[in-house]
Amino acid sequence: MRLVSCFAHGDCQHSARYGVAASARAMNAIPRRSSVLESNSGVIVQQGLARGCAGEGPAGVSEFAAVIATGAAFFMIVLDTSIVNLALPRIGHVFHADLTALQWLVDGYALIFASLLLNAGALGDRYGAKRVFSIGLLIFCAASAACGLAPNMASLQCARALQGISAAMLLPNSLAALNHTVADPNRRKIAVSAWASAGGLGVAVGPVAGGLLVQYLDWRSIFLVNIPVGLIGVWLARRHVATGPRQTDRELDPIGQVLAVVTLATLTYWMISVGRSHDISSATILLGTAVLLLGAAFIAVESRQANPMLPLALLNPRALGSVAVVGLLHNVGIYGLIFALSLAFQELRGMTPVGAGLLFLPMTLMLAFGTRVGASLLQTSNVFGPQIWGHAAAALGAVALALMGFDRSWAAIALPLCVIGLGGGITTPSMNLSALDAVERNRSGLASGILNSARQTGGVIGVALLGALVGGPATAAGARWAAVAAAIALAGASAFAAGIARQHRGSAAIPVGPDRPARP
Repeated sequence: MRLVSCFAHGDCQHSARYGVAASARAMNAIPRRSSVLESNSGVIVQQGLARGCAGEGPAGVSEFAAVIATGAAFFMIVLDTSIVNLALPRIGHVFHADLTALQWLVDGYALIFASLLLNAGALGDRYGAKRVFSIGLLIFCAASAACGLAPNMASLQCARALQGISAAMLLPNSLAALNHTVADPNRRKIAVSAWASAGGLGVAVGPVAGGLLVQYLDWRSIFLVNIPVGLIGVWLARRHVATGPRQTDRELDPIGQVLAVVTLATLTYWMISVGRSHDISSATILLGTAVLLLGAAFIAVESRQANPMLPLALLNPRALGSVAVVGLLHNVGIYGLIFALSLAFQELRGMTPVGAGLLFLPMTLMLAFGTRVGASLLQTSNVFGPQIWGHAAAALGAVALALMGFDRSWAAIALPLCVIGLGGGITTPSMNLSALDAVERNRSGLASGILNSARQTGGVIGVALLGALVGGPATAAGARWAAVAAAIALAGASAFAAGIARQHRGSAAIPVGPDRPARP
């Protein structure tokens, strides 16, 4: 689901302690703008890492192996976010599962992932990033095996939730572990860029790889392929990843964490229930009330904590709060639409999993290409321009998809998908940069974690909302309405970004182009 934002686009490289974040030392070593612009260099980055390690002997080998281990973990996290969508019709057929069960299969992973992301970085600070990363990889392998061997839908959903727990452990601590291992600032920049490129590869190949595995092997294979990759990653991490410093006095926020999980789970259940019944009953009213009460309790607890997982002061609308809303709406549109289209392509068009994966390819490739375009635009545009116009373009693509329907030719459908992918990709570097600019440099990791948690939450909402609209089984009218809902969410993201830009118009904090001053 950008997953991801930071997935594919390198925004996670700004992080450390609070979710997806490399430490403040990594932030000082990796300039903000260069990290945004270089996060998608792919093979060039990996070749550069190899050259940087040449002649360094065992240290160079360890650094390269650490990139492989942490990059493989990031690749698997992103892959499991997108690859499952292509297997949903087959899983539903095997287990006689309805749309609600399939929604929970996707959302169970994403909501646990989103809820635990902020505290997972703190866990690595306290007990060591290498240790938490290695344990997370082992749990991810075990959860993947449980998914692949699941005898029924309930056990598969539980195993997916366990995958979400381990993914939250892996994402922030893979980057922190890499930061501890690669000491040289220049090689660290190359290593982090290579790590980010692994996520981009997962986004690009996920739909096609999922289609091939489901069609020519079995849906269970999309989970079982994680096991050898994860075990190799554990072996490499134990041998080559450095043991970084620990902050034994780092406090966790267990009450806030429990409330965050329960609140998001209740919200998801409420949205899926409303979508399934298509009316407002006393039960749904009670659920909606429970969501409000749980949310209020979470805010009350966080406002009284000495070390909260979510410092509420950062959510000021003029600071990080509005950027987080933009990220949430972005994922409601993009990842909700991916879920809906996965069902529509196979159930309405009668496509094979491979055919559906290939039809997604224009969108995923343009997402990756769009990040390069968006990074280039930051050289000449203010930080909010790409967010405004990129989301507007993606919204127009979703409107075009809704108007033309899903019975057109492959080429006709691919065109609006390209527009959606390009527009969505253009926005991501500027979203990351505006989140970082909203806080002091020593809180950059927390800002990145908040943005990525908001985006994952948006993915959860998008799957629940657009999945309910597309229907089970999918209908042509439902698929059109899902595309309309995606367009509304993306247009809302554009409008929010425009509002933030108006608030900051004339402010020296938002200069244009490469002369943007570094925050002291």
